[in-house]
Parts: sequence; structure tokens; C-alpha cells
Amino acid sequence: MPQTVFLVTGTTSGIGAALVNHIISRGDKVIASGRSVEKKLGHLKSGNVALLELDVAAGKSVVEAQVKKAWEIFGHIDVLINNAGMSAMKTIEDADDDYINTMFQVNVFGQLHMSQAILPFFRAQGHGIISFTSSGCAWGALPYLGHYCMTKAALSSFAESLHKEVSHMGIKCVAFDIGGFPTRLAQPREGEDAAGAAVNPDDVAIPEAPVSEPYAETFGQYLNLFMPDHSWVIPGDPNKAASAMVQVIQREGPAAGRPWAVRVVLGSDSLIYATKRRTEEIQLLQKWKDVSASTDARKFVLKPEYEKYIAVAGVEE
Repeated sequence: MPQTVFLVTGTTSGIGAALVNHIISRGDKVIASGRSVEKKLGHLKSGNVALLELDVAAGKSVVEAQVKKAWEIFGHIDVLINNAGMSAMKTIEDADDDYINTMFQVNVFGQLHMSQAILPFFRAQGHGIISFTSSGCAWGALPYLGHYCMTKAALSSFAESLHKEVSHMGIKCVAFDIGGFPTRLAQPREGEDAAGAAVNPDDVAIPEAPVSEPYAETFGQYLNLFMPDHSWVIPGDPNKAASAMVQVIQREGPAAGRPWAVRVVLGSDSLIYATKRRTEEIQLLQKWKDVSASTDARKFVLKPEYEKYIAVAGVEE
């Protein structure tokens, strides 16, 4: 059976590190990328493991050059796993432009640039899979994580749109909306100020995060949900997450025989949140349907040929 070649971003800790170890254990090939990757993962280098220095937030031209370099290592790539990400707690009002721009550069634009860079290669070879490590926050936003939730909602929507654009070329996309896993997602990026870094449903530690006075009381109440025991918010096992992600990508194990799904929830916590949120949204839509329809200039009928463009991949195929 031929070896699958994976390119994974954000591999120096958390789920990224677990993905590398799982791919190695399968006997497949992996290009592990990240910042200071040689220093952190140099011991893993082998005939099946290559390391690539890569900051996904470095800009489109830098990312394109590194993806080209990655492609040349093994002569091709089968799967891109956009795993790099960051998070922190801050109120919408308190966040400055540097904080917001960094969050979006890492969590959205970095993934966009990686995908744009690899698409010409995937098109030329006639196949490829682009995966995204998203979050359960994409199903329901949380307070004090507004910027993080915005980026993850954008990321999961991006995966859906991209899949619909490229699936006819043999290229597939999937976003994994993960729940709580012990990672270093909320830790500051190297060389950056740690102020504002705090817990989110993907973190282990819960450092104190400063908020302005008007928000202090409600922020404290919210933070108390995780104190002194926050184990309930991180029930996931990164190694199991890595295994499940690869099984979905490769259509193996419990994913075998299932239709391709562009959104896959990982973690019972994320599944509970998402199910509860969508049930409430259906109820809300029904309660307000007369208001929603009141703006029509003429009767609207959904054309069957248009339904495929708004359908959720994985429900019907």
C-alpha cells in the first residue's frame, strides 16, 4: 500500500504533535512544520519525517515559497492539515488592532494562504485533501473569546465553500470542529506579550486575563466556571483526536463507508454544544419565520438545481 504524504502545520505541541506521532506510527510520511521546528522536533527526522520552518502568519509570498519547498521534499503531498492556531481571552471592546490582526493572521489568513499555495499542486496531480483544525466555538460563540470564535466560524465556513469549489477536481476539504483538548493553544506566540492569554475550550492552563472595569464582574463569574477544577472543559485526548482526524481523512475505521463530510465534530462536549445550539436555532427560526418572510418582494421558491450549493456535505451524496 503506497505511503500517504502529509503536510501538517503547528506541529510543535498539542494536536499537531499528536498528528505527527500518529502519522509516523502508521508508516506514512509527514512534513512537520512550525516555528522553531528544527529545535523542537529535530529528534524525529528520518526517511519518513521531514521538518519545515514555517510561520503561517508570515504572509502569502513566504507561505507559497515554503509550500513549494515542502512539495519538493517527497515529490508530492496528498494531505494538507491546517492545524496551526492561537487563542486568548479578551473582551471585544478591550482588544486592540495588534491583538485582533495577529489572531486573524494565524487562524484565518494563514490557513487561507496555505490552501491557496497548495491548490495548484493538488489540481495538477488530480487529487488532494485540505483539512482544518477548527473549534466547537464555530457552532456557538462564547463570551470573552469573541475574536477566537469569529476566526473559527470563518475557518469552518471557508472549508465548506472551498470544498464546493474544488471537489469536482478530486480535491476534498474537511473542518474538524473540536471540543476541549489539552493543548498550548492559548500560550503566547514566541516573542510576543503574554498579556491577555487565557483559557478557551482547547487549553490546559487558565492564566488570569486582564479586562477593563466594566467587564470585571461578569468576566470573574465566567472564569469561576473553570475554577478550581477545569477538567470538565478539557475531556479530550489529543492522541485520540489525531487518530480520528486521520481516519476521517483516509476513510478508515469508523469513517469507512460514510459519505464525505466537510464538518466533523470531535469531542462529546462539542457534540453536546453543537446539538443544543442547532436545536435552539431551529426553534428560533420557526418563531420568527413570519418576520423573515415579510421582506420578500415576490414569492420565493428554492430551485432544486440550486440546492446543491447550499447543502451540507455529508448529509446526502
